[in-house]
Amino acid sequence: MRGLGEHLAARNYTVHAVQLAGHSHESLDGMHETTWRDWYNSAEEGFNQLRSRCARVVVVGFSMGGALSLLLARRRAFEQLVLLSTPLWLQGDWRIGLLPIARHFIEWYYPMEHADMNDPMVRARVLERAPNLNLDDQEVVAKVRRAVRLPVGAIDELRMLVNRARQVVPAVHVPTLIMHGLNDGIISPDCSAELYQRLGSTEKELVYWEHTSHQILLTGNHRQAIFNRIAEFVRTVDQPRRLERTERATAPLMQSVA
Repeated sequence: MRGLGEHLAARNYTVHAVQLAGHSHESLDGMHETTWRDWYNSAEEGFNQLRSRCARVVVVGFSMGGALSLLLARRRAFEQLVLLSTPLWLQGDWRIGLLPIARHFIEWYYPMEHADMNDPMVRARVLERAPNLNLDDQEVVAKVRRAVRLPVGAIDELRMLVNRARQVVPAVHVPTLIMHGLNDGIISPDCSAELYQRLGSTEKELVYWEHTSHQILLTGNHRQAIFNRIAEFVRTVDQPRRLERTERATAPLMQSVA
C-alpha cells in the first residue's frame, strides 16, 4: 500500500496508513493475541484520525483490508470506497470448515511445506514477495518452507471476518471502485464479481486487470496504470454527484484491462 499512498500524497491528498493490531512486517506472531474485531477497531481508529483532519474521506482496502473496509462502510459514513483483491470467501478445501476446531490443537499452518518449487506459478508467487531468493538452492527452499507460516487461529479469524463482510455487502451504498487481478491465485476474482453484483451502491465499477496477481499494487506491468486509475477515481470525490453516473451503474459497468 505504500506505493499507492505515496502516489496519492504526491497529488496533495492527505494519506493515513493503518497498522492493524497484531500485524508487523517482521513477524505475524502478534496475530495469536488478536481477533478480527481487534483488526476492525484498528481500522476504525485510523478512520477517526483521518476524519478529524479531513472533510472528505476515501477508504482504500486491499485483500483482508477490503473486508474490513466493507464493515467500516456499513457503520461509518465516508465519501468513496476502493476495494482491491477483496475476499468474500476463502479458497481451499474441506479443511476450511475445520478451522474453528483446528485452531485449538494446531498453532501454525505452513503453506509452502508441500509446495512444488518447480511449478512456475509457485515460484512466481514466492519471488513476488522476495525477488532475490535463489529457489534453485535447496537450503534456501528448505528455509522458505519453514519460514512461511500463518497462525491457524488468525486464519480462522479471517474466515469469520470474511463471512461477516459478505453479509453486509448489500447494505453498503458508498460509491465504490472494485479492482482485481485475473491471475490472483489467493483470492478468487469471482469474489469481486459477486461483490459488484450484490453491492448496495448504485455508483460502482469493476475493473479486472489481466496478467496481474494478488499483489495488485506491488507487481505487474499495470502497477502504474492501477495507481492512476485509483487517483482518477479519488479525484471525483470533489465533484458533485452526476445523475448519469448513477444511471450507468445500474447496468454492469465492468472492464478487463489487458
